Amino acid sequence: MYLLPGSLLLLIFSFSPRLSCLQLSKCNNTEVTLIRKTELLTSLTLSNCTLPHVENGFFVRFDHLLHLELQHSGLSDLDDFSLNGLTKLQYLSLSHNNLSSLRSWSSEPLGALTNLDLSHNMLSKLSVKSFEQYPQLQQLDLRYNRISQIENDSFDGLSHLKHLYLNGNQLAHIDGSFFRGLHRLSSLSLQHNRIEFIEMDSFESNTHLRSLRLDQNLLSSLQFLSQRGLARLVHLNLSSNLLQKLEPFVFSKNFELQDLDLSYNNITKLNKEALSGLDSLERLNISHNYVDKIYDESLDSLIALLQLDISFNLLTTLPDNLFHFNTQLEEIILANNKIEEISSQMMFNQNHLRYIKLSGNAISDAAFLDRLSPSVNRFTLYVDLSSNRLKSLNLSSLLHFRYINLADNNWSCNWLVANLVQKLPNSVNFARPWTVINNLSENTTNVEGIDCIEGGTNRSIILLDVSGVPQPKSDNCDCVVAYDETNPSPPPLTWPKIPTDRFDSRSVIIWMLVAIAIAFSGLRWLRRFVDRNEKRKLGQKMLHNVYVSKVQWQAIRTDPDQRS
Repeated sequence: MYLLPGSLLLLIFSFSPRLSCLQLSKCNNTEVTLIRKTELLTSLTLSNCTLPHVENGFFVRFDHLLHLELQHSGLSDLDDFSLNGLTKLQYLSLSHNNLSSLRSWSSEPLGALTNLDLSHNMLSKLSVKSFEQYPQLQQLDLRYNRISQIENDSFDGLSHLKHLYLNGNQLAHIDGSFFRGLHRLSSLSLQHNRIEFIEMDSFESNTHLRSLRLDQNLLSSLQFLSQRGLARLVHLNLSSNLLQKLEPFVFSKNFELQDLDLSYNNITKLNKEALSGLDSLERLNISHNYVDKIYDESLDSLIALLQLDISFNLLTTLPDNLFHFNTQLEEIILANNKIEEISSQMMFNQNHLRYIKLSGNAISDAAFLDRLSPSVNRFTLYVDLSSNRLKSLNLSSLLHFRYINLADNNWSCNWLVANLVQKLPNSVNFARPWTVINNLSENTTNVEGIDCIEGGTNRSIILLDVSGVPQPKSDNCDCVVAYDETNPSPPPLTWPKIPTDRFDSRSVIIWMLVAIAIAFSGLRWLRRFVDRNEKRKLGQKMLHNVYVSKVQWQAIRTDPDQRS
């Protein structure tokens, strides 16, 4: 990938015969038209350029492009046939521009295009068959425009579309015809709009929808969820709306729902019918609402529940059998409520607990921790009971937890001091960090404190570790240790003497010299051995030559009988 200014584009590209990916910055129309060897390009990125208008056939020469980006370039208009010739294009991004109208911009279908990004523009309306020239489109990004109106059949012909992003627009309602025909739609993002109402049949044809985001809207009713089209929904986000109650059996048709986020609403009650039918639900978030009561059997249908968050509500009591059927629970978050008591039977059936957060309540007794299921692995269990009203507890049953936070409670000073004398494991935390300035050091950071009550009076115990505080040095040091026989003091702390290894640098040098000598001796022996072999071969060759010469120069004796 190359990031080039316009003035260097022609020079470098002319000497790069195999360049297939090109990124051009701070360019204009003329410089783009001067690009040579466009038949080699498969990816072209134009960013921070000056391209307010793209004419017809502007990209005709780039017929081999697979990837085209034109971003942050002030683009406000494209002619009707600006994208002609891009028959192989698979990805097109025109994001972060000033487009206010949407057309197909091609006289022939772009049959290979699967991903179209038009986010961060100024589109206000989607017209009929705006995308009819992109029949194979699978992902369409229209985030952060100004879309307030979607005409009927705007998405007509997009039978392969799987992901549609419409978040960050100005939609006020969802009509039943908006998404009609998108049979393969898998994820739909509608968060950060102004949606107040959704018609009952809005998602009737979207039977493959798995993820639906409707957070940051103005919804006050969830009746649209009772339609059949959302039976395969897995992830549903409804946070930051205006919901005050959950209609009975409103989730009864969402058979496969696993994640449900209802946080930051105005919900006040939670009863059994509200969550009925969510047999597959694994994660439920109802935090930051106004729930002041949870009825018995409210969670009975959530047999697959793993995580539950009801923090930042107004709960004061909890039913004893609230989690009786939720035997798969791993995380329970009930922080920042007004809960005064946790029943010892509430968590007895939980065999997989890993995280319990009860901070910021009014709990005065932690006996429920002694009645946890014997099958719970306490070595992996994290418990947060900070900022409650505990005065004492049975520490012996908590020593083997992974971590237990007990800071900021109303401890009895007598009980606290008696237990702090013992050596507690690091997994038990009573203290919270304090900032203390004292005469030992003006920057003491390793200070922790514990609040306690003695005789109705609030007191604090400061745990100060001064082992790392530097002691002031006196200018008149006689360097003699004073010793008083009548009042002996312990000797000052000194670092222990660590015996040093006698294998010092001289030994290292000697051993290196010995190794070098051995290496040279080996090389010398090897050289002598090679020389002997060469001499032996040379001698044999010479003998062979002498023998041959004798045979060649030997006188030929003739037989006297033959002469006659």
